[in-house]
Amino acid sequence: MIYVTIPSGMVFKKIAVQQNNSNETEQISDCFVTPEEGTIIDLQNLVKEALRTNSRRKNCINLKDITIYLNKPPATSELFLAYTPNHNGKHPTEIEPKVITGREAHQYDPKQYTRYGSFWYQQIHLSADRQSEIEEKMSEQKANRRHIGYSPLST
Repeated sequence: MIYVTIPSGMVFKKIAVQQNNSNETEQISDCFVTPEEGTIIDLQNLVKEALRTNSRRKNCINLKDITIYLNKPPATSELFLAYTPNHNGKHPTEIEPKVITGREAHQYDPKQYTRYGSFWYQQIHLSADRQSEIEEKMSEQKANRRHIGYSPLST
């Protein structure tokens, strides 16, 4: 799956496009279309050429009108088209593309949500009774780990 920036005022559609300047051969192609003017950007061919010529294995390919992110888009509120090319853009996609934000594309990253030295139960929303029960058990275990006199409990 790749992520494509959506040009302003355009929508994704599958359109029958003429091939090789002949009237007889028409193929369905993935395109960005302006609803009012009818301007067409052939997304399928752009993705095909971008993937074919990406020799340095970049994460981001900047083209004239769009930017293609191969791994993950930046974690912003900007809208992206989650596009799955079929045979690296040779054929129209079989999976319906989705419009998502950059934040939705990123999965859970524990580095952003946990602090060093924090207890697991402080990160989860627990009831006050459950919270006090956990803290009581924690203090009991801590007291049992101390070496004070002859303790029957193992450390």
